Amino acid sequence: MVRGEEPARTLETFLEGVSQTPSVGDDGVRWELNTGSADPFGVRCVLAWAHLRETLPGRLRPCANDDCRLFLVDHSRANCRRWCSMAACGNRLKARRHHRRATNRGDDD
Repeated sequence: MVRGEEPARTLETFLEGVSQTPSVGDDGVRWELNTGSADPFGVRCVLAWAHLRETLPGRLRPCANDDCRLFLVDHSRANCRRWCSMAACGNRLKARRHHRRATNRGDDD
């Protein structure tokens, strides 16, 4: 869904029979998640994804490294972060790009 490869409707299967019930106590209102027969982990993942899309629109995105399957939540002011980790994916891709440029430059001689 985040990568745009599948429609959001695909998530319906994870949410069948799921509901939230309010519980009022001395400390305020608390919502209890009733997953029924659905996988609780899958339900929580879908709810977290939906919450991020609502509260931080455009900030949840896949890592720009096509070999990476991770996502990032961009908290940068300019909203231009590209990699899940600069130390891993960012450095790796920048090193590859530098190597390609250096190799191509040597071919011109």
